[in-house]
Amino acid sequence: MLGDHAKPFLEAIARRNTAEAILERELLENKTGEIETPVNLDLPQLPMIPTDIFPAWIEDMVVAQSEATETPTELGILLVLGVLATACQKKFEISPQDGYREPLNIWVVPAMDSGERKSPVLRGLTGPLHEWQREQLQILAPEIAQKKSERETTLVRIKSLRTKAANASIEDFEDGSREITKLESSLSTIPSAPRLWTQDITPERLGTLLAEQGEKISIISDEGGIFDLMGGRYNNGIPNIDVFLQGYSGSFVCVDRQAKESIHLHSPAVTMCLSPQPQVLRGLTEKPGFRGRGLLGRFLYALPPSKVGFRTGDTQPISTAILTRYTENIKGLLNVEISVDLDGTPSPHLIRFSREASHEWHEFSQRVEVEMREGGRLEHLKDWGGKLPGNTARVAGLLHCAQHVKGNPEHHHIDKNTMGKAIGLSALLIPHALAAFDLMGADPNLEAARKVWTWVQRQREKTFTARNCFQALKTPYPKMAMLTPAFEVLMERYYIYKNNSLAKPGRPSTTFAVNPVLTEGWND
Repeated sequence: MLGDHAKPFLEAIARRNTAEAILERELLENKTGEIETPVNLDLPQLPMIPTDIFPAWIEDMVVAQSEATETPTELGILLVLGVLATACQKKFEISPQDGYREPLNIWVVPAMDSGERKSPVLRGLTGPLHEWQREQLQILAPEIAQKKSERETTLVRIKSLRTKAANASIEDFEDGSREITKLESSLSTIPSAPRLWTQDITPERLGTLLAEQGEKISIISDEGGIFDLMGGRYNNGIPNIDVFLQGYSGSFVCVDRQAKESIHLHSPAVTMCLSPQPQVLRGLTEKPGFRGRGLLGRFLYALPPSKVGFRTGDTQPISTAILTRYTENIKGLLNVEISVDLDGTPSPHLIRFSREASHEWHEFSQRVEVEMREGGRLEHLKDWGGKLPGNTARVAGLLHCAQHVKGNPEHHHIDKNTMGKAIGLSALLIPHALAAFDLMGADPNLEAARKVWTWVQRQREKTFTARNCFQALKTPYPKMAMLTPAFEVLMERYYIYKNNSLAKPGRPSTTFAVNPVLTEGWND
């Protein structure tokens, strides 16, 4: 049996209970005379995500950050998963069952409009990353300066010897060559300045940065510019997503470059923590390779509710105690040393699942499998659904590391309760993913229909002309031809009816009547 925490969420997976499905059923079964019941234009109501999936030190921070900025907790929930992954990637791997391992990097996209105060939330939650990175740079600065000086001095010496060797006798030339070889082999390696994250980065630079940073890096941004770079902004529109895909799965990377050294990455780990505007997501399914190669299927999506218009400005800053505990614990995870094999090769600590947790994960995976069948909720999201069990296991691993932040997470099995929380989160994110993919492949005519209907509701008139609507919406739709499909969508969904008998004298304009089912309470 699945954990109590996950049961209500898993039951929701099997139900087609969105507002649109309900209205579609009413359309077939409940008619008032000749008046059809409208089919909803809007996205389904998305579920709230509870903060109690986290240990108290994270939950307190997410809630306090949300209250201080008057932002939805869903934004902080997904962003803090990205912060945890940044701290844990390449240090730990999880094993839900024998023979199967998952890394702990993760890709999350809580999409919200500009003006929603995403930046303050991101700055607050990533604060410990900035502090740790700055502290490490201060520690390494003297060594970096020393090694750089030694290397430059040696290179000058090598250059001088080469000049002499060019005009030397054969015997002196051979002596000089041996000395040059010896000096080259002793060249100091300059330690790379520690980097935990970057923002917009080209695929080529990403490979180099991974090689410099021990094969791990995070891409953290409150914008979505990285999608343009992956889509080929600087490559004539030709997508270049291989390094990103391999950085998600930990696959071997070999990049051969002209005039530069080849890059070999054994198991790179890339975390992506992005919060773009929903508008950025529109049309991403049409970008070559984004859908077909599974790029979009790797993200966990959320469309948090907006609080704009309901903010009071009466807020309190995050308490010092909450901020200090959060900062210390994130730094504690960052300070965990990467394990190495006997030959010195990095080898992440392995965290195993308990028997009960493994059983729950397997059962959840089977439920997701059923949802990908014809007629299931994930029938058209097989790329996303196929990655969901693995992502759920990764979330469980991150929650486990957060729970055992004061001890060695690898010394404890992931338990049933932690697994249940991860499953609960994943189940709640399913409708968010459905909505996000609808947005990414959104029909512009449907979006125009929503704008027209919003205007009709403001006017509260039971009839209106196409010309009047066009005049009101001229800014986003400068040509009437751009609105005509919107009227057709509204008629198809029984919001309005064409009624030329109501046309007024003068220049003809199509006149529409609003479905009486929708005008109850409107003034005549």
